[in-house]
Amino acid sequence: MADPERGFQTFSHGHQDLVLAVDFNFYGTRMVTASSDQRLKVWDRNTKKGATEQWTLVDSWRAHDAEIVDVKWNGPLSGIHIGSISEDGRFRLWAEDVTETPNSSRRFKPIYQHYSETKVPFMSLDFKNQLADTILALVSRDGYLTIHEPSDPDRLTEWHCLTASYVYRAGNGGPDRQDETSFRVAWHKEPLPCWQAIAAGLDRRALSLAVAAMDTVRIYRTDHNRQFYVAAELPGHRGLVRDVAWANGSMRGYDLLATACKDGAIRVFELHASPQQQQPQQQPHGTSTTSLSTVGPTGSAYSALGSPHIQHPLAGGAGVEAGPGRIIHNVRPMAELVGHHGAVWRVAFSQAGDLLVSTGDDGAIRTWKKSHTGQWLEYAEIGAGRADV
Repeated sequence: MADPERGFQTFSHGHQDLVLAVDFNFYGTRMVTASSDQRLKVWDRNTKKGATEQWTLVDSWRAHDAEIVDVKWNGPLSGIHIGSISEDGRFRLWAEDVTETPNSSRRFKPIYQHYSETKVPFMSLDFKNQLADTILALVSRDGYLTIHEPSDPDRLTEWHCLTASYVYRAGNGGPDRQDETSFRVAWHKEPLPCWQAIAAGLDRRALSLAVAAMDTVRIYRTDHNRQFYVAAELPGHRGLVRDVAWANGSMRGYDLLATACKDGAIRVFELHASPQQQQPQQQPHGTSTTSLSTVGPTGSAYSALGSPHIQHPLAGGAGVEAGPGRIIHNVRPMAELVGHHGAVWRVAFSQAGDLLVSTGDDGAIRTWKKSHTGQWLEYAEIGAGRADV
């Protein structure tokens, strides 16, 4: 049903249970929905000039044997692929076969699947593309982070795991079985880091990965040796972090990130790079670094990263080892926004990186924008949960 006053459109998604994840392709012309009914649905937007905007169902199929908790488009340079994870413990990659009839349940076909190494279901996934290279990050419900790449960048039918380690440990193990957990991964999607970080000594090809682990968010980056290290930690969260997002805009000179937290707050951070690149960065008290084991195949013919490993904080000690391209980062908390009056579940920046969108338990979609005074203020609200919308 279209609402001319609000300028948006609602429609029936047709799933038989809750929709748990939605993702748009790079151009915003396609959408995939994932549901507890174990099905994925792909939709195309009518882009004809002058036509009423409509979303048309392309295909619907049973993709997993349990509820699907996250879904992402990959691309656009590596073809039309969708990645999905489910409570059945599997990651699956789907490729579109345009020769199949739409709505035949056969248009998207599985070309690869991967089971959770710890036998605990995956909780979040994200793709990173550097030209034709694709890199995949997965984190399971017990905080086990793995990073994968295809054996052949032109064929995504075989993958190998580059690195793997727990990003959170309570005591001598992961979260307690009775604890509610929250883990989220998000790649910085732009081809280059911000110019300030490059000027400070960060590699131009450096990858940046934000990992939300319970109530902690850490930023991992790669150095000149293509090895990951902890570049920064985003402070101040008083509950489980549900989501983390990067803003586009590498030419602004610093990175902009936002987090969604169970404590009801959206937090906005600026990440600035120091020109003093070869000095060890001090971590918060009571943390240390340990190398993440490299588990990829030896003698691999091709690798976008070489043989990277992640260094991540664990209990005890302090300091990040100095190394070429391991620059110091300064985190500046810029805003703590509490307009949702309840837990916040998702945050995302607009394509230009100047508008922040959030959703929470109050059933509202809120947009936030930075004013000329430097304050982040609520820009608009959509009552998505109201019956009159």
